[in-house]
Amino acid sequence: MTGLFYPHPHSLLLPIFFIALHAAAQSSNPISPHCLPRYCGDVLISYPFWIIDTESTTQYCGYEGFGINCPAIGDGILPEITLGGDLYYVRWINQDSILLSDSNVSLAVPGPPKPNHCPRVRHGINLQTLPLNFTTSNTNLSFHFNCTRCPSFATEIQMPCFFERNERKACVHVMNTITEEAEYSCTEKVVTTVVHAHINEFPNLSMQLGDILPKGFELEWSRMDGCEKCEESDGRCGWHNTTGLICFCSDGMNSRGECKVIVCLLISTVFGDHI
Repeated sequence: MTGLFYPHPHSLLLPIFFIALHAAAQSSNPISPHCLPRYCGDVLISYPFWIIDTESTTQYCGYEGFGINCPAIGDGILPEITLGGDLYYVRWINQDSILLSDSNVSLAVPGPPKPNHCPRVRHGINLQTLPLNFTTSNTNLSFHFNCTRCPSFATEIQMPCFFERNERKACVHVMNTITEEAEYSCTEKVVTTVVHAHINEFPNLSMQLGDILPKGFELEWSRMDGCEKCEESDGRCGWHNTTGLICFCSDGMNSRGECKVIVCLLISTVFGDHI
């Protein structure tokens, strides 16, 4: 007579465990409704950037300091971000970089073309302590204003709108490996960043700065401190005004900082001390 087979109690729970494990993995893959990309004008705003609105006063999905305003400007809507107290227009965002242009020099404002295509650089780019860095696609330009003469390494700017009232010469230099020696007399120096390919496209710096500067510069980002566990568990970092740093998952938010904690709890519940 054939003996009866009695399965181990834990084996009966294995199918349930793997179904639950699969469900937990599936639930962490979709994007939380709080983190879905949204359009601001013609630009798709995606994580880790987020749109500043009434909801974001309570919570938002994205990195601190990466909030983007969507004001109506001219005949359209233009996304804006503030870095170091200065305003920049967002031209596009892709998976790993963002293109910005200084609002002081930008021609991106919707509506008829500006009659003055000669923007003057008034400040450098201050990224403060944000997890942002310039990409390798950029190069720096140094501007020297109100000079008695231009230094040997620089080019005199032949555009009258670069001069404030009663100012003397203005000069520009593509900052590569040449050291800028203090061999001249200028009252102001400003360093800004542009995409290097645009300098190649418009090589006549003395006359074409109005074409180069509005095209902007590229930034990339690194992971924000405190977001490691959240993002490694397919979550999205965010902020709540009462709990602080939170992790958005497909089924809600987890203030403990990660999405897959349910899997660990399930294993412990099923197997107890026998694993």
